[in-house]
Amino acid sequence: MIEGLYIHVPFCDGKCHYCAFYSVPYSREKGAAWLAALKREAEAARSEFGPFAFSTVFLGGGTPTILPMDQLEALLGVVGRLIEMREASVVTGVSPVSTQEKKDAADTAATTIEWTSEANPGSVDGDKLRLMKSAGVNRISLGAQAFDDGVLRQLGRRHSVKDIYAAVEAIKSAGFTNWGLDLIACVPGVSLEAWRESLCAAVALDPAHVSVYALTREEGTRLDRDHQAGVIALLDDDEQLRMLDLAEEVLGAAGLPRYEISNYARPGFECRHNLSCWRGGNYLGLGCAASSRVGNRRWTNAADFESYLTAGAREEEVLTPLIDGVERLIFGLRMAEGIDLEAILLACGLAGSPQEAAWKKTLARLEGEGLVVSGGGRWCLTTRGRELADHVAVELMP
Repeated sequence: MIEGLYIHVPFCDGKCHYCAFYSVPYSREKGAAWLAALKREAEAARSEFGPFAFSTVFLGGGTPTILPMDQLEALLGVVGRLIEMREASVVTGVSPVSTQEKKDAADTAATTIEWTSEANPGSVDGDKLRLMKSAGVNRISLGAQAFDDGVLRQLGRRHSVKDIYAAVEAIKSAGFTNWGLDLIACVPGVSLEAWRESLCAAVALDPAHVSVYALTREEGTRLDRDHQAGVIALLDDDEQLRMLDLAEEVLGAAGLPRYEISNYARPGFECRHNLSCWRGGNYLGLGCAASSRVGNRRWTNAADFESYLTAGAREEEVLTPLIDGVERLIFGLRMAEGIDLEAILLACGLAGSPQEAAWKKTLARLEGEGLVVSGGGRWCLTTRGRELADHVAVELMP
């Protein structure tokens, strides 16, 4: 069963200095061509994998909300038809044939499916938010990144702090209660106290979810070029840990406990789409550069806009039991809930294998080093283990 649907919207209004995600500048002509290609890919997926039983939908990018109203409505319609298929097969047991039955199916989807859309301050407004909500979107992830105009400019963002407040007001006015903010930590030149002020500003808006990502240098980005040229120096490991520890302190005190290394949420508002992926669930990705996983198959569409318009190539691989197991271990340990090793071994067909003994030996050693802890049939990272999560991941690789 395919639990999640991800659609990569490739458009943006310019590259942020740290961004390595695939994107292209938006134009109306490109938007129309991309939507036509997306509809074709969705139809092909329905023929190959349908009927679907999605429990989560995620519109990411790029910037989905950069689309004008008519093209945004068309995008929502592509998802709506896929969800309608799900509701027909899972909820009603038959294909909806009347307008009322289709509306009932869509209404049911809105209450049973977590449907997230990313949004950027400055590209989202009340009209777009009301359109999304009426289509079934029930969760918004807003790319705030910082509550300081100077830091936003340093990051190459094209919105202001004022735009963040306006976007949050529009989100609330449109009736969204499940919404969150993305923040970037560890920005050079930002003091610990200034970072605290940004965190407190975010908390004051009362989000249900906050993601905190440490600024990292990705190959090919302006940040990477500036770093190599000596224009900018990133924080060292100890400085980064202090920033991230402060985020956990401030957000936890505000009722947003850390449920994954980079994510915090009020209980019950964790991102179900991401949780499913981290636990090894199946998901379908549509759009250029989008990845999919179905069973032991994984593929990624080419990160090339023109190629995507003509049903371009994709890279495919077959997940071996060992690769599947490694990924479930590594991503699972990033979550506060940790992993059930026995369940992973059974799911991957590795129970009783030499790899089972090897992992148990490694986990026991890591426990002795204070990086993981076992209890109740589960393994979890300790506080120190979260700080050295990359090291733990390397240790668990065969």
